[in-house]
Amino acid sequence: MNVPGQMLGFLAAIHDIGKFSRSFQAKDMTHWPQAALGPRPKAVPSGARHDALGLHLLRKPLARLLDTALPPLQDGRPAWIDGLRAPLLRAVAGHHGRPPAMPPAPPTTAELCPACIDAASDFLGAMHALFGSPVLPCPKEDRDVARLGWHLAGLVTLADWVGSRQAWFPYAAAVDDPAAYLWDHALPRAAAALAAAGLAPAAPSRFAGIGGLFPAIVQPSPVQLWAQNVDLPEGPILAVIEDMTGSGKTEAAVTLAHRLLAAHRASGVFLALPTMATANAMFGRLTEAYRGLFAAEARPSLALAHARAALDPRFATAIPAEPGPTGRRPADPADEPSEAHCAAWLAEDRRRALLAQIGVGTVDQAMLAVLPVRHAALRLQGLAGKVLVIDEVHAFDAYMQREILTLLEFHAALGGSVVLLSATLPKALRQRLVNAFRKGLGARTLPLARNDYPLATLAGAADVSEHPCAPRDGLPRRVEVTRLQDAEAALARIVEAARTGAAVAWVRNTVDDAIAAAQALRAMGIPALLFHARFAMVDRLAIEAEVMRRFGRDGDARTRPGVLVATQVVEQSLDLDFDLLVTDLAPVDLLIQRAGRLWRHARGPRPVPGPELLVVSPEPVEAPAADWIKAAQPGTGAVYSDPALLWRSARAVFSRGAIVTPDDMRPLIEAAFDRDAPGAVPPALAAAARQAEGRDRAAQGVARMNLLEFDACWDRDAGFWEPETHTPTRLEDRPTVTLRLARLRDGAVVPYAQDSDLGRAWALSEVTVARHRIATCPAPPGLEAAADAAKQSWGRWERESDRVVLALMTETAPGFQLRFLSGSGEATMADYDTSAGLRWPSSATSDGATPITSG
Repeated sequence: MNVPGQMLGFLAAIHDIGKFSRSFQAKDMTHWPQAALGPRPKAVPSGARHDALGLHLLRKPLARLLDTALPPLQDGRPAWIDGLRAPLLRAVAGHHGRPPAMPPAPPTTAELCPACIDAASDFLGAMHALFGSPVLPCPKEDRDVARLGWHLAGLVTLADWVGSRQAWFPYAAAVDDPAAYLWDHALPRAAAALAAAGLAPAAPSRFAGIGGLFPAIVQPSPVQLWAQNVDLPEGPILAVIEDMTGSGKTEAAVTLAHRLLAAHRASGVFLALPTMATANAMFGRLTEAYRGLFAAEARPSLALAHARAALDPRFATAIPAEPGPTGRRPADPADEPSEAHCAAWLAEDRRRALLAQIGVGTVDQAMLAVLPVRHAALRLQGLAGKVLVIDEVHAFDAYMQREILTLLEFHAALGGSVVLLSATLPKALRQRLVNAFRKGLGARTLPLARNDYPLATLAGAADVSEHPCAPRDGLPRRVEVTRLQDAEAALARIVEAARTGAAVAWVRNTVDDAIAAAQALRAMGIPALLFHARFAMVDRLAIEAEVMRRFGRDGDARTRPGVLVATQVVEQSLDLDFDLLVTDLAPVDLLIQRAGRLWRHARGPRPVPGPELLVVSPEPVEAPAADWIKAAQPGTGAVYSDPALLWRSARAVFSRGAIVTPDDMRPLIEAAFDRDAPGAVPPALAAAARQAEGRDRAAQGVARMNLLEFDACWDRDAGFWEPETHTPTRLEDRPTVTLRLARLRDGAVVPYAQDSDLGRAWALSEVTVARHRIATCPAPPGLEAAADAAKQSWGRWERESDRVVLALMTETAPGFQLRFLSGSGEATMADYDTSAGLRWPSSATSDGATPITSG
């Protein structure tokens, strides 16, 4: 649906038409328009907000005046006033990130008098004339209206906020000629404002092959050559790249994105990763390459988007920082002025990243675009013109998979292209992903046929094609797989390898098991490095940097020897390289991912004879007992709740004795995830498997209830439209709380982390834990007032939320202790230090299952 620019300008111009009301004009009696509305009222009239009054005006008193711009549909279809016109009017009248609602009762004359309606009518007519009396073409189908509604809602919000900045648009004297104001004042200032906000477009560079983006790639891999040379269908595209770790999938994705940019089929790229650690790593990889996507004279912006992006010391964005709102905030954010909303949005790095030309972040930031949260339409608008790249697309649970399917549908419908990357994607999930994208395009379902590996799938509106690719030279290999009975056997092998100078990783499935493993190794004289999610952010970032320095691509041979004990934070997207890897049992796709951290780069002679994956697992006997996994590994059984999937994974990898890539990739994945194959669910595990499947179905059902529907465009009834901080993108089995660790210094309670910026210091002091472990942390006797004083520097939401807890620690050698009350009300103590993170007393580790959080 081709919409004239004059029509967009006209619709944006009438956004604030609800302010032609007595209730709004009375907000500042010193500027009461007495000539139009008569004497000032003695009291400020109460009633509906101006967004609701604006929707009422457009749908009722001014409806006939809109008929010349938004004509009724033809062929006997319903008039827009009662149906299809509604999404556009909601998009025009909505304010501050949420759709408006019609007033519950017709406005009284104290709110909206005849003179108000006359003034609004005159303004609407003047704007229609100013923009050349535009007429919106009749849409071919209903979805065209929803598509325009979503675009318009985001565009109007952004235009309103940018236009409300007094620094960019200072108050001007009243003029009699709106055209003179538009051409001589508004448009020049708008161009300067967009540049100042970092929202001006950046011209792409000419596509010159993958070598133009990545000069170090002398010989592209087969999948990279495919991305460089494949014919791209017209319109939005979906590419699914399945290839081994180290094959260059990311560079292939950026190559496809550059081709779309150069053809003016996209305006930017957003790379979505599963965790903060993987997003940080990807951000580092792109800081050198992203400028090659754009012309030399362009000034593209690069931004990092996740809950702790501003804490990454490398993060510097081209979008200038803006001060957030200060002072007392109203109870309802919708009552804040537009300038405050604009400042808050532009001051929030993870939000601004969706408007940058190149954004890197967690997939959560993209998924918020399809949840009924404030600013969802602005997120959709920020993503709409970009190539959305989702890495490790296999790595999400049932709830998040449903979110991603909806995101693909929305992104396709709004004209965006997508590249999905995975080394271990089940075929059934690939089919669902392709179906969702083509649903957004209004195309019918087409079955996928190929089982080749590596494989690239390309989908457009007209067709779907599957392209087998050869493996990259040097990647085909054999990783020996050895089963270990228990953690004691793992300790023996790790100590033996470490004493030969090997770089060893031990991946544990829970934080508690990781801490215990590191302590056991240290007791045996092995100074293990520990990496998990239960460190304060300041320590976690330092450990992450040390892990990359020692075990990353450029790790120095002199510092590589040693042992890393980690949780799942290292299994995906981090470019780490170990000589030997030990792991707890996990689903087969994750075992393959973990094995991808073995012998990843050419390093010459190594201290061990060959790549070997040691898996701590009970034997996958033909008739396992019901507690087959929980008896041996209670933590693993709690994290991965389907024991039949773990049993099939163990049976598949141990029966082969090795993982041969690429030949074994597809057979291993399909064997583990096919729960309907004969013998796939042993009888004793059937009940737990059914429960796990039921939980997955329930999670998908919850997601469907939470998610937006594309055709129900910008509808107030779709949800509560709360701030993003109130709406999780991940389903929590157990609620969490954020501890803000603090210490006592000179009688004052201060953040655990030290930073000149107090807000940053508190953020660097945070650690997330399960609420059943810690519900609250009472201040020590006599320090209650000091603790309350420290919290006064927090934002209102943090002070009032029961999910943000001040945890005042007392110093003990070598770390700290803190008192807390558990979810059951039990008072106890926990330890914290920089080498282990937050540790519970031994009596509190009953099941060992602490969910791994990614942020």
